[in-house]
Amino acid sequence: MATTEVEVLRFDNLEQYLFVKNGNYLYKVPYHGGFAVLKVYWCSRGWFERISKTFDNIVIAGQTSFMPRARLRTEQQAMAIWREAGFRVFQIYENVRVEGIEEDGYALYEYVPGRHFHKLLPDESVPREERIRLFRQFLVEWHRRHRLAIDRREPRLIHENGDLKHVMDYNGELVWFDFEMCYRSRSHVEDLVAREILAYAKSIGDFMKGELFELFLNEMVEHYPDKDLLGHAYTVTFRNRNPVIRVGRNLEFLLRERAKRWNSKYNMALMIRDRLARLHGQGAASA
Repeated sequence: MATTEVEVLRFDNLEQYLFVKNGNYLYKVPYHGGFAVLKVYWCSRGWFERISKTFDNIVIAGQTSFMPRARLRTEQQAMAIWREAGFRVFQIYENVRVEGIEEDGYALYEYVPGRHFHKLLPDESVPREERIRLFRQFLVEWHRRHRLAIDRREPRLIHENGDLKHVMDYNGELVWFDFEMCYRSRSHVEDLVAREILAYAKSIGDFMKGELFELFLNEMVEHYPDKDLLGHAYTVTFRNRNPVIRVGRNLEFLLRERAKRWNSKYNMALMIRDRLARLHGQGAASA
């Protein structure tokens, strides 16, 4: 019977390879003559915070667990689903053990030196035509994934932490990443799509202002293939089928200062609605 040999990696000073610290620890480590990303899910948060976040995720938000081992499993399961559906995600280096790190709380991934959209799209040193072309490529692929998620009733095809920081261009191919948490419900997946649309729209506002923001939000509205699905972002936000959520969100928009920020999800929903109305020659409507 054939056995799979486990490769053991040893780093005398792992901290010198620290790449990103965002709750998790990501290290850009030497691997097979190049680099790989060692992602350690044993994050900087304490156990109480992990348990509290897990409660919020599962009970309130309908998402998966925040615990380190669960986030690793969730991420790799989602990556397998995205890969099977034809979307480019990081390669997972299997059968690798890293000395000095607790098992089942880390993984070794492909290092991809791509251009992150949150830096690429606002970069005036990149020709505007190229940025628009890449964004339109993104919109087509984005919509294809949304359509698959709805048709398959597969919430793990939704980018729960979707924004411009978590997609990159690499040699003309879009690479998607960050799948530690996923939605769990297979009901009304189109609502989850709407939430992702709003998250990306808000991300455009986070990284672009003024004329550039207008350009890319208009590109989204004009070139996202399914205008009804795009418009559902407004419906989910202000006319949600759940009366408790509907009342709660409308009250939040009226009373909470954060909800009134120009690039809040609420104002993004209104901007998308108004641009769709103008696109169809109907003018802007009231909330």
